[in-house]
Amino acid sequence: MKLTETHTTTNVDVRVIGVGGAGCSSLIRLQECGSSSLSMLGIDTGSAAQNLPNDIESITIGNGFGSGGNSETAVEHFSEAELAVEDFVEEADVVIILAGLGRGTGSGLSPRIADIARRSGALTIAAVNMPFEFEGRFRNQSAVQAHSALKNATDAVITMNNDDLSKLNSASSSLNGAFQLADLNIANAVRAITTELESSPERRAAVLQSLGDAGDSVVLAGSSDGLHAGRTAVSEAFDSTSSEFSRVASVVIHVEGGIGLSLGQVAEAVTELRVKVGRRADVHVSSQRLIGMGQELKVTLVLAGIELVRQVEEQPSRLTRVKERQSVVPTVSVFETEAPKRTRGPVLLPTG
Repeated sequence: MKLTETHTTTNVDVRVIGVGGAGCSSLIRLQECGSSSLSMLGIDTGSAAQNLPNDIESITIGNGFGSGGNSETAVEHFSEAELAVEDFVEEADVVIILAGLGRGTGSGLSPRIADIARRSGALTIAAVNMPFEFEGRFRNQSAVQAHSALKNATDAVITMNNDDLSKLNSASSSLNGAFQLADLNIANAVRAITTELESSPERRAAVLQSLGDAGDSVVLAGSSDGLHAGRTAVSEAFDSTSSEFSRVASVVIHVEGGIGLSLGQVAEAVTELRVKVGRRADVHVSSQRLIGMGQELKVTLVLAGIELVRQVEEQPSRLTRVKERQSVVPTVSVFETEAPKRTRGPVLLPTG
């Protein structure tokens, strides 16, 4: 595997729509993570859209008191915002929809918005959170139905299961901490995708091809420091989910680290990723230096075109395995941002 770097950038029109309370919350976190240049729109039936920063467009539909957890109620009021959504996605290259499924507004409106975005000609991606198991059968069934509808209305659905959040870190010891962590991981997934798309036209085309009609996708995240931080962070990311993958078509991996982030650490992360997903998957890699991170290294993985391990697996014949090996032509694209980005001011130490 030969790793190369490029600093060429290209303009791609990416627009992000947050649907419901969880989607609007993800917009705020996305802006805090340094993606304020993206065009963003928040839509809600409650107060979430009203509380967005002024530089994020917002639409509140209905009476402003929410949908009461009923997706049909949210859909009934969507006609109030339909024209505004059509105008927002017009001429967009990529539309990313953020939502929490299982409640009224996110489950009801996100498939409708995805359908509008896809009909406009944009590559349409949904990044969603599935509810905790303890939230009950009604919410989980509603989430499954909405997820199925999104699969039919989008090119790819990036899924995060809230039940996996308890494995990530101590922040998830509280419910609010878990939701904040979900917002952060969804925001990181969006940043990983947009960073790839803003690279050279060749890399952009490769990523678009990987995400187009990718179907089921998932976002994983991990962090580490010290020796072999890249390998450890990727392992932590895969340990954070209870899912096992029998197939991964492509991976977008975004690596962030402090001023000491090296191409060797990125290569180590990619090597470990290859161990996890196999050599058949296309891998698109970006890296970014953030001075405020110090020695920490973080990876965000967007696994596209996934198939989960079945309870009873059929063992392929030897002839089938030989044919698969002969047809494998994987690709790897790697680049990093031009300059370090300071995320906090210098710390003054006491002199006495």
